Amino acid sequence: MKTLPALTEDAVIDLAREGGVAYRPRLAAPRRIALSELDEQQRDRVCSILRRSLPLGQDAGKSDSPGRGDQRYFRIQISWTQQNSTHHTDVVVLIAESDAPSELEELWRRGKDCECD
Repeated sequence: MKTLPALTEDAVIDLAREGGVAYRPRLAAPRRIALSELDEQQRDRVCSILRRSLPLGQDAGKSDSPGRGDQRYFRIQISWTQQNSTHHTDVVVLIAESDAPSELEELWRRGKDCECD
């Protein structure tokens, strides 16, 4: 995985659990978290979870990326609403469910209100 650019307040995180044998919308349950809508404590918690989780992932589109067969994985996409001024491009990382820290699953389940850390 490439180095993660700064998680500034204009970052938006899309987090979903994907893969598996059969598609079940409830299992995917995509979650969108805009850092600008969080208070400082929530923002610190989300950023901390992402900093610990992202090194465990792989860039999407690689032949050895998670999601082969019936393997479930978390898909994290980070985009910036002010891309023109910050020169950031979207980051997409896949983390095998079996490798993901429990805090990432909790963030996916409960969003900004997770009690993780």
